[in-house]
Amino acid sequence: MGMVYQWKPGSVHRIDPQAAGEEMERIRVRQNGRLEAVDVVRESRDPEAPLHDEFEWDDAKAADAHRVTQAMAMIRHITVLTPKRSGEDAPIRAFVSVVRDTDRSYTSTAHALSDAELRQQVLDQAWRELEAWRNRHAELTELAEIFATIDQARAA
Repeated sequence: MGMVYQWKPGSVHRIDPQAAGEEMERIRVRQNGRLEAVDVVRESRDPEAPLHDEFEWDDAKAADAHRVTQAMAMIRHITVLTPKRSGEDAPIRAFVSVVRDTDRSYTSTAHALSDAELRQQVLDQAWRELEAWRNRHAELTELAEIFATIDQARAA
């Protein structure tokens, strides 16, 4: 039996994940074992290509979408220095993603942590990210002690 592909929960892709995974594997093999985004785009330009409809081919729309992606990357990567008990300043994310009235947006980390509902959202997201990291590395027995500590903290 071959690989079984799935999209992560919350994925917005329309293509069947099996078809997408098989196409990406085909591209990887064709590129001597290397899968790079630029190759996926190049191989998808043909309107008959399996992944073609997953891309925006109107250059004006794609350029604007790219700028929005760049802005999101800036928001996710900016940090702010906060004082630590040790006296050293430590960088933390300046903004975090939260949902208010069914709308997702960013707010300052300081604001989110000072509001009980938003703080819970940030904490829930941190647990999801930690669990995703754990799932990505579950096969590494060297991390078993860390996984056990995570389980204990989650149970508390």
